[in-house]
Amino acid sequence: MECCGTIGVTLLAGVYPGPLGLVAFVGVKFAGYMLAGWALKKAYPGIVAGAAKIAAARTGLGLFLGLCFWFLSFKYLGSSTAFNKSPLIPYSWLVGLRIVIWALVISVFIGKHEGSTSKFLLFSALGGLWSCLLDVPGIALAIVSPGRIPVC
Repeated sequence: MECCGTIGVTLLAGVYPGPLGLVAFVGVKFAGYMLAGWALKKAYPGIVAGAAKIAAARTGLGLFLGLCFWFLSFKYLGSSTAFNKSPLIPYSWLVGLRIVIWALVISVFIGKHEGSTSKFLLFSALGGLWSCLLDVPGIALAIVSPGRIPVC
């Protein structure tokens, strides 16, 4: 298959995933974040919000900040050869952003800083890693979903 783009959502054979692909991707992320919400509730018994509320907050922040990240990256770094040479460069920045998003979500839901700083940082990093692992099934489903949008 010929690749018709570089970074962001994988462009295989010159197409973006369509609306169903986006729904599939977001659905995988939301389900995975529900599992993470349950784990957080066990790790931080003071969290009163349900796992669905945690998942909704994380999914919403991820969509908003992730899209902002990609648009700003393309605008300011799109012509950079280092940026376009490998998708690993911007993806590594995205990993850092995901850790920060998880830190924000955790801090919002734990209220009064319950637990140690090291525990907080560990769960933020694990959340960032979990977000990256969820990309595998999410992107795979987005790619095979019907209704793809041609580009090129």
